[in-house]
Amino acid sequence: MSKVKSHKLDRIISNKTLGSSELVQLLNDYFLSVYKDKAELLRSVPLIKAKLGHFKDVNYYMKNLKSTAQSESRLLKFLIGHSAFQKDKVEIIFQKIYPRLKNLNSLITLSRSGTVLEILKLWHQENKNIRVVVCESRPKFEGRLMAESLADSGIKTELITDAMMGIYISKVDAALIGADVILKNGNVVNKVGSKSLAMLCKAYGKPCFVAATKSKLSTTNEFKLKNEDPKEIFSRKVQNLAVSNIYFEGIDKSLINKIFTD
Repeated sequence: MSKVKSHKLDRIISNKTLGSSELVQLLNDYFLSVYKDKAELLRSVPLIKAKLGHFKDVNYYMKNLKSTAQSESRLLKFLIGHSAFQKDKVEIIFQKIYPRLKNLNSLITLSRSGTVLEILKLWHQENKNIRVVVCESRPKFEGRLMAESLADSGIKTELITDAMMGIYISKVDAALIGADVILKNGNVVNKVGSKSLAMLCKAYGKPCFVAATKSKLSTTNEFKLKNEDPKEIFSRKVQNLAVSNIYFEGIDKSLINKIFTD
């Protein structure tokens, strides 16, 4: 593997701030640049599975990629068609969710979901006065990236700390989040803070919507909390102090008004 190609792949698989759909798009761009190199493909696949295998979207993409990899022409057709296919799926989701959005003017969200980002851009085309509040989403601050992307698209955006969502829930019309996984029982797994946001919506009588592609659907109800590197939260060692750093949590379906998929 060349150093340039290796570095490009390393940047993708080490990224902890982008949403899974955006990571898949980066992987697709990467494979477009190496699809003729069979050895490169064979080396890349296990690295991607090891680093990003916990993402439902990535697994779904890699499964489809594998089914076409034996034929260079089929692989190229799959890779070229992927971007257009993803755009079509977001359009389908938007058409389903828009009847619930068209009478609203403000939303709160968190983390960075590529699907949610594109839906908000489409909504903004219909209503130039929309306002979006974004929680910064510790510890990797994906919400900051989301807020920048929304603002760059001309959308009125306000960035807040995660702890401020209780203050802002009364100032918005609804919440819209993405999903890392949609479990078989209807519960949703998403970035930590999503459960708190959904509970606040319930308490304040605000709808909480989820938007995600069908690739996030799971055939099981299994989900386990996983502790990540505690140094991302607190780097010093202090006696009797334990530090937890959890990226994803489950949200009970009773807290979600509607899940929109393609």
